[in-house]
Amino acid sequence: MGRIKVSLAILVSIIILCICTIFVLDNKTDKVIELLDETKKYSDEGDTQKALESVKILEKEWEQYQSFASIFVRNDKITSVQTSMSRLRPLIENNNDELNAEFENARSSLEWIVESEIPRFSNIM
Repeated sequence: MGRIKVSLAILVSIIILCICTIFVLDNKTDKVIELLDETKKYSDEGDTQKALESVKILEKEWEQYQSFASIFVRNDKITSVQTSMSRLRPLIENNNDELNAEFENARSSLEWIVESEIPRFSNIM
């Protein structure tokens, strides 16, 4: 009987850890998306200096997010966002036409990380 109780306790602990991780990952993703939107706003306004300052903060936040998310999320999802994040600074500096597309790609990839990690029947099967 003791083994069953220990097994149930371990199972419940794992489930609680997974649920908490989903909430933490969602909050961290929202913070990165918020910084991404702020950078996009400055870029759209034509304020290159503020956009560069904002992208610097975004890159620092992304590094922290990437370290945390790499424990729980498959690497190919993170690599997709990393590619977009690494292109933002040069595109802002050169005022390139592809900048808005890169912002949207980074945003949709970040949203996909959270959406794909939430356990749903379609994700399990």
